[in-house]
This record gives sequence, C-alpha cells and structure tokens, in this order.
Amino acid sequence: MVLFYTHKKHIVTLALLACLIGLFAFRLSTAAAEDKPDRSAKPDTPDRNDPNSSETASAPAPTGSPDPNAPASENDDDIFELNPSSFALINKAYEGIFTPELVTDDGLVKYSTLKRKRYDILAAKRELKQLNPAILMSLSREDRMAFWINTYNFCTIELILRYYPIQPKWWNILYPDNSIMQITGAWEKEFFDIQREEYNLREIEQNFLLKRYKDPRICFALSNASIGGATLRNEPYQAERLKEQLEDQVKRYLAASKGVRWDKDNNILYLSNLFQAYKNTFLASEYATIKKFRDRKEEERTWLNFILPYLSQEDIRYLETAPFKIRFIEVDWHLNESR
Repeated sequence: MVLFYTHKKHIVTLALLACLIGLFAFRLSTAAAEDKPDRSAKPDTPDRNDPNSSETASAPAPTGSPDPNAPASENDDDIFELNPSSFALINKAYEGIFTPELVTDDGLVKYSTLKRKRYDILAAKRELKQLNPAILMSLSREDRMAFWINTYNFCTIELILRYYPIQPKWWNILYPDNSIMQITGAWEKEFFDIQREEYNLREIEQNFLLKRYKDPRICFALSNASIGGATLRNEPYQAERLKEQLEDQVKRYLAASKGVRWDKDNNILYLSNLFQAYKNTFLASEYATIKKFRDRKEEERTWLNFILPYLSQEDIRYLETAPFKIRFIEVDWHLNESR
C-alpha cells in the first residue's frame, strides 16, 4: 500500500510536469503563429504583378545597373538635344527654297518643281522638329523675327505641297479652283512640327510674330499663297537686312494695284483688304498713337498714318485735303503659282 502510494505520488508529479511542458509548448506555438504573416490578408506593399494595384503604374522600372545610385536610363527619343547646328541647317534649307530659281520676282512659286525636288523641304521639316527653344532664346530680336517669318512662309509652301495639285471642292464656288481656300482649315486645322510641338499657321502668325513684335510691316511679309496677298520674296529674311527687307515689302505692295488704288474723281481711296484683315495689328502699333487725320475713325487714322511715308507728295496732299472715302480691294485668291 505504501509502495502504491509512493508510485502514485510520482505519477501525479510526472503528470503535472507533462501538463506544464504541454502548456509551455502551446504558448510557444501560439506566439509563433502570431508572428507568422497572414498570406490571405492584403499586403501593405502593393503587388507589382497585380494589374488592379493602384501603384503598379508608378512602380520604378529596374535600371539594370548594379549601382543603386546610377540614374535611370532614358529613351534617346525623349532627349531634347541642344544642337546649335539645327538653326544653321534650317537657314540653309530656306536658302534653297526661297531662291530665284523657285520663286519669281513677283512672288510666284514653282510648286511642281518643289514637289519633285523635296530635299530642302524635308531637311527643313526635320530640323524644325528637333530645334531646341533655347537656341532661339539666345538669338537677337531680329534673328528671331526673321526666323519666324521664314518659317511661316515655309509652312505655307509645305501646306500647298501636301495638297498639290489642289482639288477644288464642288461646293466651294466662291474661290478659284487652284486656291488655298479650297483646303479646309488651312490656317487652323493643318499643323506643323516645330520644337517638338504642333503649331498651325494662325498660331505662328499671331503668337510668334504679330502679337509679339507689333510691327504691321510683318503683315506684308507673310505669304498666304495667293496672288492678292503679300508678295513672297525669292530670298530668306535675314537679321542684318530685316529692316531693309520689310520696308521694301511694304513699298512694293503699296505700289502695286493690289495694295492701293486711287479714284480721285470720285474721292475714293481703295486699300487692300489686308488692312482690314489685320486691323488689330495696326491698332496695336505705334501708328495708332499718331494724331494726324484725327477726324477719321481710329482704324482709318492708323492706316493712313502707316501708308503716308510710302506715298508721293501729291498723294499726301490729296489725303490731307480731299473728303475721300476708304473702300477695300478684294483679295485675288488664285494660287501664287509659276507655271
């Protein structure tokens, strides 16, 4: 009986010890389970392979470089190189386009020849697209003005070549068949790649030239590819000769019948519709501040003060004394083409 009691005592002790060991093991397994991440739960860090993850697109792409401080690789097409030679190459192309061999003294263009010989056209398009704006910013005022006038006239020629020979619209009977007016949206809907941006003719004309420089003489340098519009020069505009060239443009235009006509018998002065089309440019210029012809409407006073230096003394006296009216000459929209 004593022996049984002794063994029973040992058995109870062992049982208690086993319980303690079991309890300790259970606590260890519970703690381990708490430290183990729950794979079914959504991770705090987004899964880069999950297409629904909101941060998938913003995840940085591996650079492939063993150096963690190495800059991310860039696509060569996205690098906007500062290449000064682009400006020189553009001017060289313009010299091959605005030349007596392709543009007559009257501003008529040999479009059929340009359509076949497109080397300078393609070169100018390529370099204009790659031109860094910083290059233009470093140039003089005259250089920039000459550049944008040449570029506007080049883009007008390039636009005509896109559609040449121009196919008339059956419903557009108000304009000649071979007219830029047969090209829908010629000034607003046709775009040109310049400085890695797309610009239309209206934006080049207004934003880079007329609003910036407020010089009405520019209006007589911008070709609209028509016989009645500004006469295209057969040479590029150049910074060192820009003032002389612009003065010559105005003088030649006003001397032609498409610029100014006189009907002194009926006291009528006919001005090109160009004056009306660019009325805001004239009103924003220094000519609007001159008080001569103060009895006239503001725009008429501005136009008259502008043309006065280009007129003869006889015509000036007529304007100062006669009770004339101003009428406008309709633009001849036939294509400025040399056959």
